[in-house]
Amino acid sequence: MTILSNTDQPVKIDLAAYSPVANVNHVGPAPFRGELEIAIIDDRPLMCDCFASSLELIEPSFRIQRYPTVEAFDAASQEETERVSTVLLCVMWSNSQADYHLSRIAHLKATRPSLGIVMLSDIESLDDILKAVESGSRGYIPTSVSLQVAAKAIQLVAAGGTFIPPSVLFNSGQAIKDSQPAKQPQGDNVFTSRQMAVIEALRRGKANKVIAYELNMCESTVKVHIRNVMKKLRARNRTEVAYILNTTPYEGVSIRN
Repeated sequence: MTILSNTDQPVKIDLAAYSPVANVNHVGPAPFRGELEIAIIDDRPLMCDCFASSLELIEPSFRIQRYPTVEAFDAASQEETERVSTVLLCVMWSNSQADYHLSRIAHLKATRPSLGIVMLSDIESLDDILKAVESGSRGYIPTSVSLQVAAKAIQLVAAGGTFIPPSVLFNSGQAIKDSQPAKQPQGDNVFTSRQMAVIEALRRGKANKVIAYELNMCESTVKVHIRNVMKKLRARNRTEVAYILNTTPYEGVSIRN
């Protein structure tokens, strides 16, 4: 196409250069917006390299950096890690090392609040996983899942979601159910109307602050009600309270005004 410029001289413009499909057959690196920068932290070089290479093979958009420790990740230059959005912390979980691993998660969360932190391990204890989540992890990948599931879990966390495999929740829930008697004594099942209101909010997954606001009570009062409910249901945490009340038939539950 030829047009006249302000000097009345003809100027040629190549419209193809401005066409949205002009470079559709261009071969080269994918644009950055389609890539996901990930850091894998694992002190076992062979395991780390194999896992990283496998993830890159099935998900070409992954760009993976490898570090042996959290300290090594911290020591890396800002230019090297500034685009990392997700950290995969691979650990050999044991009770003796639990506090250390949880402290590493908390450290990453404190120093890089925007990071999506995922823990990969072979534990399937809901209690331990919840501790990791409370420390700052947004996902847990057990070694029992497939590589494809692991890749999707990483993408979910990178997008702002949280991943805990259903198998962990099911197995823990079944253990809770098996440990509960079919009937509870009448005295153990008496809840006040305020406790029932808190219970209903817990079943809907509401946070303590939201419950306090909706029920017009202090957050500390909500916590007291939750502790009393947990004691009556013999639950260890609010997750178990919700599970028990949603799945276990309790006979003789009554409300005391």
